[in-house]
Amino acid sequence: MALNTTYEYTAIVAPRTIRLMHLHPGLETDPINLSLVTTTLDSASEFEAVSYCWGSAPDERCVTCNGATLSITHSLFTGLVHFRHVDRLRTLWADAVCINQADMAEKSGQVLLMPRIYSQATGTLIWLGVANDPVFGALSPGVTVSIRQALQLLPEFEPENAADTAAKSQALHHESQRLRDEGKPNLLDHDWALLAALLARPWFRRKWVVQEVALAKQAVLYAGGGVEIQWPDLAQLAFTMEGMGIQRLLILKTGETVLEPITVPLHCITNVLMVQLFRHRATLVDGVMNTIDFQCTDPRDHVYSLLSLGAVGPTILPDYNASVRDVFQRFAITMMVQGQSLKLLSLAPDRAGFLHLDTQVLEVLPSWVPDFRFIAADVMVSYTVRPQAFFAGGRAKPILSVSDDQQILKCQGRIIDTVTSFSTSLVEMMLADMPELRLSPRYLVDPSLERRKKRLVRLLEDCYHLAFGRPGSSEITNPDTELMMAFSRTMVCGLDIMRNRLPQELIAAFPQYMQWATERVANKQDGGRHRPVSMLNYSAVIDESIIAFTSRLKFCVTEHGRFGQIPSTSQPGDCICVLVGSEVPFIVRPTGRGTYTLVGECYIDGIMDGESFVGGHVETELTETIHFE
Repeated sequence: MALNTTYEYTAIVAPRTIRLMHLHPGLETDPINLSLVTTTLDSASEFEAVSYCWGSAPDERCVTCNGATLSITHSLFTGLVHFRHVDRLRTLWADAVCINQADMAEKSGQVLLMPRIYSQATGTLIWLGVANDPVFGALSPGVTVSIRQALQLLPEFEPENAADTAAKSQALHHESQRLRDEGKPNLLDHDWALLAALLARPWFRRKWVVQEVALAKQAVLYAGGGVEIQWPDLAQLAFTMEGMGIQRLLILKTGETVLEPITVPLHCITNVLMVQLFRHRATLVDGVMNTIDFQCTDPRDHVYSLLSLGAVGPTILPDYNASVRDVFQRFAITMMVQGQSLKLLSLAPDRAGFLHLDTQVLEVLPSWVPDFRFIAADVMVSYTVRPQAFFAGGRAKPILSVSDDQQILKCQGRIIDTVTSFSTSLVEMMLADMPELRLSPRYLVDPSLERRKKRLVRLLEDCYHLAFGRPGSSEITNPDTELMMAFSRTMVCGLDIMRNRLPQELIAAFPQYMQWATERVANKQDGGRHRPVSMLNYSAVIDESIIAFTSRLKFCVTEHGRFGQIPSTSQPGDCICVLVGSEVPFIVRPTGRGTYTLVGECYIDGIMDGESFVGGHVETELTETIHFE
């Protein structure tokens, strides 16, 4: 071939066949020269897989492939320069080169082979980019040592035990202050800026990396300037930082917010670790729930990138000729009808669309089908690999079907109550204070700590007044213990961040938490030294529950006097529905045609353990067929 000829792929026709890239040796400044060879997976020689962030199409570079010209993204180009040996071939697999991206049939078939590719590779090379990126900033090779030092300062903990985690977190707060006072290495004076610069790289939010790392025999992160980090070290650090509340510690003790911009990447790393640990027992719905903070260029990859992660339950085949709408709807039907599970309903309908007003809505997508582009926030339903927290619809299997035209979902259930009044959600309050945040809805953080504290107090006071105020009067009734416990449970949806049911003693501490939060604003206390002793082990758990589960929900009072947390798009007159076999209740809206649209999952105190049915057992004569459009 002449060098000015554009490389043309030869179609892959044999099953279980892939292309491998032979990266020819060269110096850093030499042009990239590679060759592609076709091989079956069973006979493939040893190779390494490359994981990287694609980058934008206009930012492309040319390489020589089998004597012809091939365009690749700048990100992959810099990665190949870094990974190329000086004196010998290096055999690699990188999707942008080894898959003909213009052939949708081939792309669909190769996606099915990717789990085998990444698990068969001797290792996965993660490329984060050059040391000094004009967009994402500079990286220092010192980050590797920084990560190891931070790990030495952090304790082990039991994430399943909320009280133990809270106690160890508080002990860590005191220990860090003691070490700081003694001039010894501690978490408060640790240079977190190195980690923040690392996690600013877009690779950590890319959805495909979940399977690329979870399936790897070993994975190492590389960047220009000599950065080299073992994935297990970074994953353990992220997991422990989240569990121990290190970001909260820094804000509380120093006012430092350096970790705030990387809260989501830290959470993403933790979730990849969870996939590594539990994927052999997980469903595809678990994978979807676990990866809501990841992004992908092609919306269909919100489903297709996860197909290797569901060892239990049904699956679908990738088809890149299908529309985004058809992929989402086919996935929803398969997971609910074949999987006999209503978990996916908690992700529907459009959980964050009110933040994406400029994004095109998928035409005629039924309300019961999640728009996986806009999930954005944690849900209350449990992962199948963990104990189930709620049984609102009893312990029977769901009774459901889909109409012949696949537009109507039919479920057995009951309409038990109606929404009458509600408060404003924490996120709505923040958007009212800072409307500019709508322009960057993936990063909803108020940089002002004082505003955050005041907003939390406003939320607590508004909800309390709604629950216990007298209509038409500013007077507040004095609730009895049982009613106050119901209010307290509702304010945190009865869950900790791991979706464990909160213990009674923690729920009982909620009034003290409200008092502490109010006094902290009134007196401008630092929230650490002046915190009541009884709050030491509880405030962190309550903070996390409010942020994880109720910040985007609205506290409500129903027609029958129940307290609840309902979706931000709820309206007065919406109905509360309990479906047979569902973990949580749902807010539904009558259409006037004998059908309903789904508004979203909710928490309604007093019905979360099947109380809507006699003795928690479903009697078919007490249910009706609910039709969802």
